[in-house]
Amino acid sequence: MSNDPDKVWPTGLTLREAEEVHSYLIDGTRVFGAIALLAHILVAVTTPWLG
Repeated sequence: MSNDPDKVWPTGLTLREAEEVHSYLIDGTRVFGAIALLAHILVAVTTPWLG
């Protein structure tokens, strides 16, 4: 592997590419969390043995 200062170890991405991938990861985590929260609320509302 070369000693390119623009590359982020260990992925080989540039800093800008790494930040872009990170932003997609954060957005995906937020969407997943929102869907999971909605699913948990729906189960809590519709399941009689929880109340």
